[in-house]
Amino acid sequence: MEKFNHEKFDKIVTIAVDIQNDFCPGGKLAVNSGDEIIAPINKLIDYTRQNNGTVIFTSDQHPKDTPHFEKWPIHCVAGTRGADFHHDLDIQEGDIFINKGMGQTDGYSGFEGRTKQGYNIEQFITPTNNERIAILIGGLATDYCVFETTIDTLKTAERVREKQIGSIAVFAVLDTMRAVNINPNDGDIAKQKIKDKGANFINVNDVINNQILEI
Repeated sequence: MEKFNHEKFDKIVTIAVDIQNDFCPGGKLAVNSGDEIIAPINKLIDYTRQNNGTVIFTSDQHPKDTPHFEKWPIHCVAGTRGADFHHDLDIQEGDIFINKGMGQTDGYSGFEGRTKQGYNIEQFITPTNNERIAILIGGLATDYCVFETTIDTLKTAERVREKQIGSIAVFAVLDTMRAVNINPNDGDIAKQKIKDKGANFINVNDVINNQILEI
């Protein structure tokens, strides 16, 4: 057990995954209670900004025709309201926006996406000058895009360790995510897998108040 303490880190990055209209109640592929994460993730985003951190938003921006829709209802088609971020999400100028799922792949992981300028998540989170970086991850949905994005963040953390160019600590912020749960335990299974791979579990207030977290 240890405390989350932002003073241990040179940089904080929050990755907010796919908090879009189609994944919230009333959307084409709504996650049950998906809108309940908005308030806590806004607190996390605000904390990140107050500590001079970086906020990254990922979003599905699917074409009208893609094999992805053979598996799922049509959702988050680029240019539609469903692909827009939830209107209560705290978005500001200067945040980073990663568009994914724009081709013919599923695009679950935010690491498959790019900004409009062509940058990817790994470029934003890889340490320079031996930095210590904390990555805080939440969004929709735990068992798909949050899971895959977290797995890829953990892979990046491992490469950073191997190259000895700094360190990345990965925190899954549990009260800022919800699962699809096609099968009742899918979300719990996903969380166990990322924990086994090295993710730390934490809640928003634990971050803000530097409370005990489970390692």
